[in-house]
Amino acid sequence: MSALLLGRLALLALALAAARRARGPGALAVAGAAGAVAALGPGPATLPGPVLLGGGVLAATLLLSFLRAPVHSPLPVEALRSTAALAAGGALGTAFALRAPDPGPALLGGGAVLAALSAWGAEGCRANAETGWRRGLTWSGAVLLPPLAAWGLAELGTALPARTGPGVPVAAGLLAALVWILPFLLERRRVQRELSEEAGLGILPLEDLPVLGNPWRRAREARFGRADERREYVRSALLLAVARQQQRSRSGEAIRLRQLEVLAFRTRVRRAVDARAARYAPVPDELAV
Repeated sequence: MSALLLGRLALLALALAAARRARGPGALAVAGAAGAVAALGPGPATLPGPVLLGGGVLAATLLLSFLRAPVHSPLPVEALRSTAALAAGGALGTAFALRAPDPGPALLGGGAVLAALSAWGAEGCRANAETGWRRGLTWSGAVLLPPLAAWGLAELGTALPARTGPGVPVAAGLLAALVWILPFLLERRRVQRELSEEAGLGILPLEDLPVLGNPWRRAREARFGRADERREYVRSALLLAVARQQQRSRSGEAIRLRQLEVLAFRTRVRRAVDARAARYAPVPDELAV
C-alpha cells in the first residue's frame, strides 16, 4: 500500500471523525477540507466529469446524513452556521486538489461542492423540523438534490465557452445562498402559527412574534436582555415552535413524548419572560428612595 493511499485513508478517517463529533465551525471546516482532499487526492488533480463529480457528492451526502442527521439543527440560523463551515472547508479542499495554472477547474469544482453541501444543509434543516414520513422524505431530498446540483453545475461549466467560465462559480455561490430562503420562510410561518397559540396562553408576549420570526431583528432586540439571555430565549422559543409542529403530526405514545418537549421548552420560555418582566418592573417608591 503506497504512502499516498495511506495518507488519503488517514484524511478520510479524520473527516469522518470530525463530522461525527464536531460541534463548532472549526472542526466542521476541517471535516469538509479533509474529506475533499481524501476524495480527490492532494493534487494537482483534474476536474472529474459531471457524472463522476455527482457520484462523489452522492457518496458524501450519504455519509453526512448518516453521521450528522441526529445532530443537525432544525433551526435555520444554527444549521446555516454549521453548514457554511462544512461547505467552505469542502470547497477550499476541492479547489486545493484541483489547483492548476488555469483557475477555472478549481473554481468550478469548489463552487459545485459549495452549492451541493449548502443544499444538503438546508434540506437537512427542513427535515429535522419534521417527523415521520415527512422527515424521511426530506432527508431523501437532502441526499439526492446535492449531487444533481453538482452534476448540473459541472455540465454547465463544461458546456459554456471559456470566456463565460467564471459565471458558473458565481452561479454556484448564488445557489448556495438561495437554498436557505425556504428554511427561513418556513421558520417564520412556524413561529406565527405555533407561537401565536402560546401567546394566547400567556406564555410569551404577542409582540415578540414578529421579532422571533425575523433573524435580523431578534439578533439585536434590546428588549430580550443581554446577549446570552437573548440567545437562550430566542432558541427556546424557536425550538418550542418546532416541538409543537412535530407534535401535530404524531399520535399515540409519540405525541406524549413530544408533549414533554413542548412542556420543557414552554417552561424555559416562560422563565425568560418572567425574568424580563421582573427586570423592567417599576421600582416601588419606598425602595427608590
